[in-house]
Amino acid sequence: MSGYQVPVARIARPEKIGFEVSIPDEKGISLFAFHGRLNTPIVDLQDQTWAADIIRTDQKGRWTYTNRDAKLKKGDVLYYWTTVRYNGVDYHRMRQSADL
Repeated sequence: MSGYQVPVARIARPEKIGFEVSIPDEKGISLFAFHGRLNTPIVDLQDQTWAADIIRTDQKGRWTYTNRDAKLKKGDVLYYWTTVRYNGVDYHRMRQSADL
């Protein structure tokens, strides 16, 4: 069994609307998945507003989920979990949150 740990995601707000969630690339990663919800904790795996599988890195060498639709306001909290497929096996980082 691998001791692989899913990297902590970087959360960014590059625009006035939306957000990005990303991790750096590393050898062995073939998929990054993001599952998130705004202002309400996720209590089960189906309990999300956004879900996406990212199958390639961006131009900066990061696995990035980009949301260009969420209208955010001060005090919003993003609740999320991520999955990384590393050497063909899926690993999860559950119960994450970030102030937006």
